[in-house]
Amino acid sequence: MSTDVNWINLPQGDFTTELIATRTTYTLTPRMFVAALLQYNSGAGSLGTNVRFRWEYLPGSELFVVYTDERDTLSPRYPALENRAFVVKLTRLFRF
Repeated sequence: MSTDVNWINLPQGDFTTELIATRTTYTLTPRMFVAALLQYNSGAGSLGTNVRFRWEYLPGSELFVVYTDERDTLSPRYPALENRAFVVKLTRLFRF
Protein backbone atom coordinates (compact mmCIF):
# COMPACT_ATOMS: atom_id res chain seq x y z
CA MET A 1 0.00 0.00 0.00
CA SER A 2 1.25 3.47 -0.82
CA THR A 3 0.06 6.95 0.06
CA ASP A 4 1.13 10.21 -1.57
CA VAL A 5 0.10 13.51 0.00
CA ASN A 6 0.72 16.81 -1.79
CA TRP A 7 0.31 20.22 -0.16
CA ILE A 8 -0.15 22.80 -2.89
CA ASN A 9 0.25 26.54 -2.30
CA LEU A 10 -0.95 28.79 -5.14
CA PRO A 11 -1.86 32.48 -5.29
CA GLN A 12 -5.48 31.38 -5.93
CA GLY A 13 -5.52 29.25 -2.77
CA ASP A 14 -4.03 26.28 -0.96
CA PHE A 15 -5.20 22.67 -1.20
CA THR A 16 -4.12 19.14 -0.40
CA THR A 17 -4.42 16.03 -2.59
CA GLU A 18 -3.99 12.41 -1.62
CA LEU A 19 -3.33 9.37 -3.78
CA ILE A 20 -3.86 6.05 -2.02
CA ALA A 21 -3.07 2.82 -3.84
CA THR A 22 -2.79 -0.85 -3.06
CA ARG A 23 -1.47 -3.49 -5.41
CA THR A 24 -1.32 -7.26 -5.24
CA THR A 25 -0.01 -9.99 -7.52
CA TYR A 26 -0.76 -13.69 -7.33
CA THR A 27 1.43 -16.05 -9.35
CA LEU A 28 -0.48 -19.14 -10.45
CA THR A 29 2.45 -20.76 -12.25
CA PRO A 30 5.87 -19.44 -13.30
CA ARG A 31 4.25 -18.37 -16.60
CA MET A 32 0.85 -17.16 -15.36
CA PHE A 33 -0.22 -14.45 -12.91
CA VAL A 34 -3.11 -12.22 -11.85
CA ALA A 35 -2.43 -8.65 -10.67
CA ALA A 36 -4.85 -6.13 -9.17
CA LEU A 37 -4.61 -2.41 -8.41
CA LEU A 38 -7.04 -0.27 -6.39
CA GLN A 39 -6.40 3.48 -6.36
CA TYR A 40 -8.17 6.50 -4.85
CA ASN A 41 -7.39 10.07 -5.94
CA SER A 42 -8.87 12.75 -3.63
CA GLY A 43 -8.03 15.58 -6.04
CA ALA A 44 -10.16 14.12 -8.83
CA GLY A 45 -12.55 12.30 -6.50
CA SER A 46 -11.99 9.08 -8.43
CA LEU A 47 -11.70 5.45 -7.47
CA GLY A 48 -9.97 3.22 -10.03
CA THR A 49 -9.59 -0.54 -10.27
CA ASN A 50 -7.48 -2.62 -12.62
CA VAL A 51 -7.27 -6.41 -12.80
CA ARG A 52 -4.83 -8.05 -15.20
CA PHE A 53 -4.30 -11.70 -16.14
CA ARG A 54 -1.13 -12.70 -18.00
CA TRP A 55 -0.31 -16.12 -19.43
CA GLU A 56 2.82 -16.94 -21.40
CA TYR A 57 1.46 -19.94 -23.33
CA LEU A 58 4.68 -20.35 -25.36
CA PRO A 59 8.09 -18.70 -24.85
CA GLY A 60 7.70 -15.13 -26.14
CA SER A 61 3.94 -15.55 -26.78
CA GLU A 62 1.44 -14.15 -24.29
CA LEU A 63 -2.25 -13.67 -23.57
CA PHE A 64 -3.35 -10.63 -21.55
CA VAL A 65 -6.87 -10.07 -20.24
CA VAL A 66 -7.39 -6.70 -18.52
CA TYR A 67 -10.43 -5.17 -16.80
CA THR A 68 -10.33 -1.49 -15.76
CA ASP A 69 -12.90 0.89 -14.38
CA GLU A 70 -12.98 4.36 -12.88
CA ARG A 71 -15.69 5.73 -10.62
CA ASP A 72 -16.54 9.27 -9.54
CA THR A 73 -16.83 9.40 -5.74
CA LEU A 74 -18.13 13.00 -5.77
CA SER A 75 -21.29 12.11 -7.69
CA PRO A 76 -24.65 12.04 -5.88
CA ARG A 77 -25.05 8.50 -7.25
CA TYR A 78 -21.98 7.33 -5.36
CA PRO A 79 -19.89 5.85 -6.93
CA ALA A 80 -20.92 6.75 -10.47
CA LEU A 81 -19.21 4.86 -13.28
CA GLU A 82 -17.00 7.15 -15.40
CA ASN A 83 -15.04 4.71 -17.54
CA ARG A 84 -14.85 0.95 -18.09
CA ALA A 85 -12.73 -1.21 -20.37
CA PHE A 86 -12.23 -4.90 -21.02
CA VAL A 87 -9.22 -5.67 -23.22
CA VAL A 88 -7.84 -8.94 -24.59
CA LYS A 89 -4.40 -8.97 -26.18
CA LEU A 90 -2.77 -12.00 -27.78
CA THR A 91 0.81 -12.00 -29.01
CA ARG A 92 2.61 -14.76 -30.87
CA LEU A 93 6.34 -15.00 -31.50
CA PHE A 94 7.26 -16.40 -34.91
CA ARG A 95 10.83 -17.54 -35.35
CA PHE A 96 12.34 -17.94 -38.80
